[in-house]
Amino acid sequence: MKTVTSHSHQEKIGIKEKEIVLNGPPNNLQGNIQFVNLEEDPLRVKTLALVDENQEHLKDGTKDFLHFSFRLRPGEQKSETVFHQLPAHTPPGVYENYISLGENMHKVKMIVQPAIEIEVFPQYFTFQDTTPGTTHIAVITLTNKGNMPFQVPELKHAALLDMDLLCRAFGKGFRERDKDDLMSTLDEVTRNLKENLTNWVSISIDERDQIVEPGDSLLLHVNFTVPQNADARRDYDGNFRFWDKEISVVIKSHRDSNQKVRYEKSSK
Repeated sequence: MKTVTSHSHQEKIGIKEKEIVLNGPPNNLQGNIQFVNLEEDPLRVKTLALVDENQEHLKDGTKDFLHFSFRLRPGEQKSETVFHQLPAHTPPGVYENYISLGENMHKVKMIVQPAIEIEVFPQYFTFQDTTPGTTHIAVITLTNKGNMPFQVPELKHAALLDMDLLCRAFGKGFRERDKDDLMSTLDEVTRNLKENLTNWVSISIDERDQIVEPGDSLLLHVNFTVPQNADARRDYDGNFRFWDKEISVVIKSHRDSNQKVRYEKSSK
């Protein structure tokens, strides 16, 4: 069985389409090609080269091969889905190349769609001190993985929840005297939840509205201010959304070590 590659036996297969269209984001272009085995022997198809209109290889920085893994029986015609990748930062637009099979040239039109993709790291932060009004700063690395400029968005608000909020509310609700039926118990649970629910967290980002070009990175400084109705003796956790990413935050209460010493002495 002969193997068709970018270096050998390309003239032994044919392509029905005069123009092949690949469409999608740069890292996931897709299309279909109708292949025909022109030989009386079976063939294995592996790679085909992409060239410019002068049948020269493409410039450095672009992948100039289409990869396959299928077989053709003698005279068989088969439709294959092709997947192709360009560099992730290839700008949106239409790009044209060719596949050369013997004396035949088939145009390959690549329609690169806009792709907004970011990476943020880390996505989990731990701070200490839940005193109302305390501001904590999370430093995040933002990387633009797409092919369009990315503008750092404004962060409007975030929520923090007492880690024991539900446990405390249900515990007190079911233990409350004179709350014998389900509805009165749930009313007590709801009341406790409302009493202990903190306000929205004041959140801002120093680098708001800055532009990050494809492939570039930027350090972001995100500021959290503990709500005024938080309890400094409790632990809180929450999250906020940055574009399509979720950032988790845990803030542990901080107790003065001198207070602990005084408590231990007084309990003796």
